[in-house]
Amino acid sequence: MGAPMSKSEMRQHMLTHRRSLHRDHPNAAHDVARNFMAHIPVDPVRDCVAVYHAAGSEMGVDALIALLRARQVPLALPVTHENGPLSFRSFAADGDLAPDAAGMLAPDASAPLCLPSIIILPLLAFDMRGARLGRGGGHYDRTLADLRKKCHLRAIGLAFDEQMVENCPVEPHDAPLDGVVTPTRAISCGEGVL
Repeated sequence: MGAPMSKSEMRQHMLTHRRSLHRDHPNAAHDVARNFMAHIPVDPVRDCVAVYHAAGSEMGVDALIALLRARQVPLALPVTHENGPLSFRSFAADGDLAPDAAGMLAPDASAPLCLPSIIILPLLAFDMRGARLGRGGGHYDRTLADLRKKCHLRAIGLAFDEQMVENCPVEPHDAPLDGVVTPTRAISCGEGVL
């Protein structure tokens, strides 16, 4: 048995793997959306759900956004800044979007700031402890660490089943997930509560 992969090695390996999964499972995002709605309690009165715009082979969220909007759940999108954690702005169906500091589409400054109670994250790999391997920028790690000091929130990753690994390499600053939703199941990670 070989040595465990470093973070950068696993990131490259899982990026290639996710691209093939994305290509081979065109309906996965719809299955994930149905599983999310079936297993993740969301209250349209109390909850604001932060979603993301999928880039490349990330798990698509359009089907989930449509289901959440049908239940009148308030939505938000992350806004990347040059330094510090992400902020979140309300994401209206007809709202204007503009590239943020990372080039991702985000609500413009006229959209109200919001404090999400559920943050949905893309990922490259995850394990049962809730360790998550992302793109490497640390934006979500800083954001989750900051928000968890202020409020209760659930961090839920969206992934293909095959993105689960035995052990994700972690560093002290890495923020764990509370759960992951895949096309076939909803997984509670570590001590997280879905």
